[in-house]
Amino acid sequence: MLTPAAIEGNKASWIEIRDFVEGFPDNETWESWKDFMRSAIQAASEGGLDRYFRAGQSMQHIIFSTCERHGLENFKPEPPRVTLGRGKAGMFVAWSHYNIWFSTPERETPVTADNVRSVLRSYLAELWRETRTEDPLPFNV
Repeated sequence: MLTPAAIEGNKASWIEIRDFVEGFPDNETWESWKDFMRSAIQAASEGGLDRYFRAGQSMQHIIFSTCERHGLENFKPEPPRVTLGRGKAGMFVAWSHYNIWFSTPERETPVTADNVRSVLRSYLAELWRETRTEDPLPFNV
C-alpha cells in the first residue's frame, strides 16, 4: 500500500517532468518531441498514473518506476523501469532493468500519438505487478 507521502512524492515527480519537458528549446529539433511528451504525460496523469509511479528522466527519456526515491542506479540490483523515449525509428515505450542509454531494453514497442496511452498503461501495469506483488493493480488497463 502506498503511503500518502509516497503518492505526493510521485505527483511531485511528474510536475518536475512537465517542467523538464518545457525546458527544451522551442525549435525544429525538439518541437515534435515536446508535443508528444506533453500529450503522453498529460494523458497518463489524467488517468491517475501519477499517483502510483515516480517519473524521472535520463537525457530526453522519461522513466517511470515504483521506487519511492530518485536514483534507480543506486539500487542493487537495479529495479525494472519503463521508459518513454525517442529513438532513430521514432517514439517508443521500453521495459528494462538498466538505463537504456547504456544497455539494450528487454522489450520495446514503437508508439504513436494514437496508441501511446494504451501501450504505456500496459507496460506500467506490468511494472506494478512485478514490483508491487502484494498490492492489487490500482487502475484499469
